[in-house]
Parts: sequence; C-alpha cells; structure tokens
Amino acid sequence: MALSQAWTEAHAATAAQCLKQQQLETAILGRSPESVDGQPTSRAGPPGGLRRAYADAKAAEALAGAREQELLERLVRTPALSLAGIAAKLSVIAIEAEDNTDLADFPVSHVRSALEDLRRLMGGETIDLSPTPENVRAEVGEPDLCGARRQLIQGER
Repeated sequence: MALSQAWTEAHAATAAQCLKQQQLETAILGRSPESVDGQPTSRAGPPGGLRRAYADAKAAEALAGAREQELLERLVRTPALSLAGIAAKLSVIAIEAEDNTDLADFPVSHVRSALEDLRRLMGGETIDLSPTPENVRAEVGEPDLCGARRQLIQGER
C-alpha cells in the first residue's frame, strides 16, 4: 500500500514537472505562455535565463520520471500482504496503462505479480483460465461465438 501511494505521488510530481518543462519550451519557442509555475515568464530574465530554467525543468522532469519508474519496478517485486494491497497494485497498473504510450513490457509483469499475490493469499489455489465448455456457456446465457463461426465456415464450404 505504501509503495503504491509513493508511486502515485511520484506520478503526480512527474506530470507537474512535465507541464512546467512544456511551458518553458513554449516560451523559448516564442509562443510564450502567460506564466510558468504561477510566475510570469517575463521574470525568467533574458533568453539565456529562460533556457537555463528550461534545462533545469527538463532535468527535474527526468529525475521525477526515473523515481516513478523505480517505484513501478519495486512494486512488481514487492508481494502484496492483503487484498487491499492487490487493489492498490491494480490501481497503479490502470493509471500507468492509461498514461503510457510505450507499453513494451508494461503491464504484463505487473499483472502477473498481482495474480501471484492473489494465488498466495488464496492459499495456493489456482485460477482456472481454461475455456468454458459449450454446455456451460449455454446455461449461463453467453453466446457461443466459436460455434457460430464454425457453422458459418461450414456453410461456406
């Protein structure tokens, strides 16, 4: 739970640093926003001062992003101790997946970690992920899409 909270705070800090860096970048490009971080951009001084502020903001954004990533990696290695801990992990996964455009490895390892936590807290019970037999699907009222597809293919032959 504490690790999820720390990640949430780091995520917010990264977003704030990103916004500040973008505002300074806009100011440097001559499309000056009215303010950066609540301060008028004119207070940044000469163009060199604005560029220095931008470089500082970019470095702060990178540092905040690295902290956020480190916490995300620690989260996958830290077993949850309760169902609330698993819910907190899943919340982080949902937030990161919504914001992340580069999902190369994410969220597979994190989802596996949460599933391992669930299995451990359930006393080692397994979750049956095998397909539901057709007769059970019919009882539940779910459509048999595979059966419908088979009928369609057989009808085309």
